[in-house]
Amino acid sequence: MTPVLIPWWRSSVVLALAALTIWLCRASTPPNIAPEVGVTMNLPTLVGEYWGTDEPVSPSELAILPADTEFAKKLYQDLTGDTLNAQIVLSGGEKRSIHRPEVCLPGQGWTIQSGEVLPITLANGRTLDVMKLTLTRTIDVAPGKQHTLKSYFLYWFVGKDTSTPYHLVRLAKTNWDMVVKKIQHRWAYVIVSATVLEGLRPGAKTDQQTLDMLQDFIRQAVPKFQISEMPEDERPQPSSAS
Repeated sequence: MTPVLIPWWRSSVVLALAALTIWLCRASTPPNIAPEVGVTMNLPTLVGEYWGTDEPVSPSELAILPADTEFAKKLYQDLTGDTLNAQIVLSGGEKRSIHRPEVCLPGQGWTIQSGEVLPITLANGRTLDVMKLTLTRTIDVAPGKQHTLKSYFLYWFVGKDTSTPYHLVRLAKTNWDMVVKKIQHRWAYVIVSATVLEGLRPGAKTDQQTLDMLQDFIRQAVPKFQISEMPEDERPQPSSAS
């Protein structure tokens, strides 16, 4: 498994910021601030040529995550049969609703081959940085015959008027913004993923086509549910979660 590489200077800045915010949190007691969300929990039904249908939350997710965790999950499919998955996990009062996918994916049978930050230009012209994980796993396709399945797993974290592909940055911003800006983020964890089915299904998308599909989906979908990227007149009011 190839680890996700972060430039040394960026790691140093994140660690320094984390240390400073921890000190600030211990040195001062922030007021009771209502948590604020950065997403609407309604994934769009139609994104380009892809029609989304709601997917149930798995029993394991309900059992492991806190009861006040919120979910939005859809399976998207176009007329040719190409599919992708999108979901939002919104943390509640307990912060353990949100975690690094690098922790749980190996437990689901996936091997993480690589990870890198991928900038995506949204339909509104702004740029969103997401973490792209390249995953593989071996499956049986016939007696005595195996196939290495490849998948792309794109994710990022969304707070109030902010987003980041980095788990450590999310933790640092949580403390910094609470103390300095008096903002308590109710973080959302957004995932868009698809499996490369070339060689398994006639007419299936290639490796690059699958990645392009995910990027185009994010480009069109994000301004429909990520509040900071929505047009001003379409943003929900109020933006605080009760």
